[in-house]
Amino acid sequence: MLVEPKMEDLLPKAENRYTLAILVAKRTRQLVDGAKPLIDSDSPNLVTLACEELDADRFKGIKGIHNVYIPLRPEIEAARMAARAAAEQASLAEAIRESVETAAGEARPTIASPDANLFVTEINENLAKGAETASAEAEQEKSAETAETEEKTEEKTEEKIEEKIEAEESGEEA
Repeated sequence: MLVEPKMEDLLPKAENRYTLAILVAKRTRQLVDGAKPLIDSDSPNLVTLACEELDADRFKGIKGIHNVYIPLRPEIEAARMAARAAAEQASLAEAIRESVETAAGEARPTIASPDANLFVTEINENLAKGAETASAEAEQEKSAETAETEEKTEEKTEEKIEEKIEAEESGEEA
């Protein structure tokens, strides 16, 4: 039984007992769904919390149907956003899969799930081999460039040595 706030204190805030019960029930449902409490309360009971909020004039009933924004607790909002993002990614993946299937045409047989896993594994292996081949080719190009650079350096060194020898010979003859 509700002791604080008293039912008599809450009745002026609604047209009758029925609308008061509906008003408190709607606010309680919002609190259960994760809405932030509008006041600080020691009561763990959400119905009592809704009655205390109504008594403190933190909300009121409005006749008619209205779409109202109700702020949620941060952890509830984060969980809902994560679920929404996961659902969007799943629908995007499904749309991509369907577009690939339509692009591939109906003539090709569908791949069973174990075969699809094998296919994905083979693709990953081929990609890894391609990456290894590309890195090996890059190393070969680097080694070829290094060899060319070493040859040019050796040629320049030999030319300098020959010039020194010629200079010494011409210096001795004179």
